[in-house]
Amino acid sequence: MRIWPRSLTARILLAEVMAIAVVIVVLPLLTVSLLHRTMRDYQARDLTAQGRAIAAGLERSGGAVRVHLPPALAAAYAAAYDGRGFALLDAGGRVLPASAATIPADRVPRRTAPARFDLPPLTGVSLPVTSGHARLWVVVIQDQAEPGAILDDVVDAFLWRYLAFLVAVLALLPLVNSLLIQRLVRAVGRVSRRAATIGPDTLDLRLDERDLPAEVASLVHATNGLLARLGHSFASQREFIGNVAHELRTPLAALKIELDRVADADARAALHRSLDRVSHVVSQVRDLAGLETLEAGSRQAFDLCEVAREAIEDLAPEVYAVGDSIDLVAPDAPVVVTGEPTLARLALGNLLSNATRHTPPGTSVSVVITPDGAVSVTDTGPGIASEARPLVARRFWRADQRRSDTAGLGLSIVGRIMEVHGGAFEVSSAPSGGAQFRLRFPLAARA
Repeated sequence: MRIWPRSLTARILLAEVMAIAVVIVVLPLLTVSLLHRTMRDYQARDLTAQGRAIAAGLERSGGAVRVHLPPALAAAYAAAYDGRGFALLDAGGRVLPASAATIPADRVPRRTAPARFDLPPLTGVSLPVTSGHARLWVVVIQDQAEPGAILDDVVDAFLWRYLAFLVAVLALLPLVNSLLIQRLVRAVGRVSRRAATIGPDTLDLRLDERDLPAEVASLVHATNGLLARLGHSFASQREFIGNVAHELRTPLAALKIELDRVADADARAALHRSLDRVSHVVSQVRDLAGLETLEAGSRQAFDLCEVAREAIEDLAPEVYAVGDSIDLVAPDAPVVVTGEPTLARLALGNLLSNATRHTPPGTSVSVVITPDGAVSVTDTGPGIASEARPLVARRFWRADQRRSDTAGLGLSIVGRIMEVHGGAFEVSSAPSGGAQFRLRFPLAARA
């Protein structure tokens, strides 16, 4: 059973009610305790002062002890005002001079130091004094049933203490509220940081709704629903694209066989070029659909030099067929990076294919690998205008809008591959005036 409410407003109100309830229960107990303690302190001080005044008025004459009281005390003790009384006791407990009040002398402590005692309903003090060579005790008592003599002093002192306590309690309430709100803000911040980690590859993650107030939990719940719908939509889209690309491969292969039956060589060559373009676009669409399913757990360490050699070997026939040349410059030692080698080879293959397709025959293509995990593809073609460089990785963008032999997906696939790898895709001009594309892969951690 959940007792703590989800609502932020309800939590604050409940905290206030609980704090007030505690104050209502605890404050009277503390008040009574503080009042009684204050009264006892004042009574003890007042009775001790009276006892010292009585001791100062002791006089021994002819073996007898007499007490000379100040006029104010004499009047109070004569009438037993407010239940007050005094007595003078000797070592044997005998009562010498005394006031009109009755004092249980046999129960009064007679010690070598001043002593406070309680004999309900009486309270008092016993002060040792020396008269001549005799030890005497001045005993002053007051009836607790009639404490009016010191009530004004007690109330005055109590009010100041009570005010200080009340201010402390009231100041505690905003502190409790601030701590509660801070705790809730931390919970919201935790959810926000998790939301920042969700991307196209992590749509299966969900935001934690626990420990959130109802006002925020409803938004988080709706966001989780949105993520579920997006994930389903992305999965359906990838599945659809993959199925279409797969289904097109068979009829394209059959069509290629049928084209070989065309008698006219020029017409057959033109149709083959058109078919190659269609096959190339379908392959790019298939690669793009498969790229979205890459998981971070599939990454591994691989030699970038080896992947570059394999990509060049795959594209060499196409490069040489149009009269271009290609060379590889790589360090002697392996350049070990982290990622998915198949996708890295696909990215390099797209760059090499792009350099061949979009440059005039006879272009030189150079692949250079550096120990920092970077590989650059440079050509001696016409290059890319500086204002167009930020657009090269955009899907369906082509430098030459008049051309229809590509779909403008090759460089966008390269950019997406590098994004998945956590690397960088840079476009610049080569010293020869052509285009230069550089891929930067994260280096593998050394053992």
